[in-house]
Amino acid sequence: MAQASLIPAVPPGKRFDFVGGDFCLDFCNTLGCKRGGRTREYLSSYVDFLSWCLQAGLLEPRQAEALARRASRKRREAGLVLAQAVGVREALYRLFAAVVENRSTPSADLNTLNSELAITLGRLRVSPHGKNSFDWSWAQDHALDQPLGPVVRSAAYLLTDHARLSHLRRCQGDNCGWLFLDSSKNHSRRWCDMRDCGNRAKVRRHRLKQRCAC
Repeated sequence: MAQASLIPAVPPGKRFDFVGGDFCLDFCNTLGCKRGGRTREYLSSYVDFLSWCLQAGLLEPRQAEALARRASRKRREAGLVLAQAVGVREALYRLFAAVVENRSTPSADLNTLNSELAITLGRLRVSPHGKNSFDWSWAQDHALDQPLGPVVRSAAYLLTDHARLSHLRRCQGDNCGWLFLDSSKNHSRRWCDMRDCGNRAKVRRHRLKQRCAC
């Protein structure tokens, strides 16, 4: 089944941006604008969550299809899982923001991550991958919260990878708080996306120079 027919409830043209360099950061970036102000929620339904997972490559279309069917039968449970996913997202964002701001780790948010890890790690399996080769895989138990597993594992890996974590940045756009890993040559990246926040900043600088030249 084609992806477009799998997720008909997603508004036409709704696509997620992946600029973070790690999908746990891209998951944090499913809320637009700065926290604490007027934000734009991109995960407005469980179907939105599935759509993000598909676009992130965390689910195969057949897996998302099965979860979508299950969610349509268990709407209350799907709503609770969506709230769980958003809660995890905000906990992860606060953990990463504390790193960016060189603040103490929020213990409640770390507890949220560890609680999710306790569930997630129990779903990991070692599976054959070719002849005499093995790889990690996820148990297919069709639980609606299963797609959160790769996200929280990714966050745990990033938080414990000191080299990569040292390159964690937050967009300096006036109304943006998106997170990203700065992989630029001299580690001077300031914007989540040069075509978006970076371009707006460039336009503002140009206009300011024009006013100053008058």
